[in-house]
Amino acid sequence: MEGGEGLTCRHCGRPIAVPASRCPWCGRKIMVVCAACKQYTDDTLPACQHCGAPLRPAPREEIKRFIGVPPEVADLLADRERAHLIASGVVAQYLPEFFFEKGTRRTVLVDLFGRLEDRRQEAAALLFAAVAYLVEHGYCRLEPLAEGEEMGWEEVRRWDGQVRSLEGQLARHAGVGLTIAEALDRVIREEMGFAFEVVKSRGVGLPGTSRGASVRNTSDRSALLAVVEMGRRAVLPEHDRNPACAETYRVILSFVQAAPRQARSLAQTILDVLEWFRQFEQNPSLALSRRT
Repeated sequence: MEGGEGLTCRHCGRPIAVPASRCPWCGRKIMVVCAACKQYTDDTLPACQHCGAPLRPAPREEIKRFIGVPPEVADLLADRERAHLIASGVVAQYLPEFFFEKGTRRTVLVDLFGRLEDRRQEAAALLFAAVAYLVEHGYCRLEPLAEGEEMGWEEVRRWDGQVRSLEGQLARHAGVGLTIAEALDRVIREEMGFAFEVVKSRGVGLPGTSRGASVRNTSDRSALLAVVEMGRRAVLPEHDRNPACAETYRVILSFVQAAPRQARSLAQTILDVLEWFRQFEQNPSLALSRRT
């Protein structure tokens, strides 16, 4: 379906300027609108090319609402249709409510990540809340691996909430053989536009030595900013602040109390992943030694 610099009809081979249900040249069917994400996708594939959901064409009345709008706007409209009161979005919107400490009383996120001092704690809390939400609502599970190894990240049922959210992106990486650390790493890399380039020195090295080279970070944004921005951008359904915060805190607390050691292990894994990106931003040459 895709070829060259744009779309090409698989029937007549002619170029297509914009996605459409039928080829404007030969009139034959080429694409359908996915019922889950409301984007055009190849009608011959079993799953949507964009969101990965099993392909189910959207009803005609739904299609009319999304035609002719930019992909970003279509995503936003679709997320409003399927919005859940996701934990990462609630924590991002009402952050102080989840980092409360007074005397001997403190919230579970303070216990796990310390006082809210900078963006590091905020990003860690949003990722932790997203994982807790997915596990507590039966979308994913953390699978203990062999002793001393990391936790696997498995899918239980397909995510049907907001695509443009930490929960949505983490759910997309579940059930594909990744550990939770690898899933977190991939989500962060995608959201920050992770990239680097090796710049060779123009100078001539000494005899018997190679010319020096430096590594430059060319990512779109920092890892912490990428996570925080995604949490804040999440579309939430209409809600009242106090009940929303109470329910979200209940979800996080239930996740921690169900398996305290696992929760602390997850918290440390999140901090370790974020720390790698912090070190990379200070020393981009670390990218040359990463495993993936």
